[in-house]
Amino acid sequence: MMQSKSSRFNPVKQLAEDRAKTATEAMVSARNELQGHRDKLSDLMQYRNDYQEQFQSKARSGINAGQLQQYQQFISQLDKAIEQQQFQVQQSKATLEQKQSHWQDKNSHKKAINKAVDKLKQQEQHKENKREQHELDEHNIQAHIRKP
Repeated sequence: MMQSKSSRFNPVKQLAEDRAKTATEAMVSARNELQGHRDKLSDLMQYRNDYQEQFQSKARSGINAGQLQQYQQFISQLDKAIEQQQFQVQQSKATLEQKQSHWQDKNSHKKAINKAVDKLKQQEQHKENKREQHELDEHNIQAHIRKP
């Protein structure tokens, strides 16, 4: 028996579905990475604020020049770490946007192929229904002709 047109598209359909799934997984991974970078940034900023408050509290009660310099150096290091983490967040946002765009392309492609295959299946079903109706009509005609 000859393979139907719609079933010949199964490998193409499967490939499109696989690519859409891979794009989805990449997008989810990028979203999780972005959230991780945002969480780390939030933690760094909170730590800096806490350390700044600690510094101000100690400064009110009196600290020497060496301690003042240590606090200022550490706060400067925290500021650099925050700046680097903000850069990581921006990079992750850009990556996520790229992954989302790629996912949209692959998902649209998958939907278009599925729609085309569904249309072929409908056409095949319509053709099969017509063929069956024709056979039934032929059978009824033959039965009517054979009647005495």
